[in-house]
Amino acid sequence: MEKLFTYGTLQDSPIQQQVLGRLLDNGTPDTVRGYKMSKLVGIHTTYNIIQPESGKLVDGVVYEVTEEELEKLDAYEGDAYIRVSTTLLSNTRAWIYRDNPRSDLQSHIKPVD
Repeated sequence: MEKLFTYGTLQDSPIQQQVLGRLLDNGTPDTVRGYKMSKLVGIHTTYNIIQPESGKLVDGVVYEVTEEELEKLDAYEGDAYIRVSTTLLSNTRAWIYRDNPRSDLQSHIKPVD
């Protein structure tokens, strides 16, 4: 199983069911260092997105998922996000979805008020 750090919609049961076909088990709270929370502003909704920034912290939840589920999540997250591996404050190695610096959607990322 793979570890996945989440901080937004991937924590929502309906999204988990829709994308993965199952609900994820109770996750473990954790924190990622070196990222700040931002928002990706869309036409109909706004999503959380994290961007690298030294000294910042983002709280979230770590779940266990399969490699096949990670592929499904990659497709769900789309071009605005990229999946990278990082070490969390707990020293757990986990995948995170962060902003994709090559995405055409970079101009839609705004600071959290």
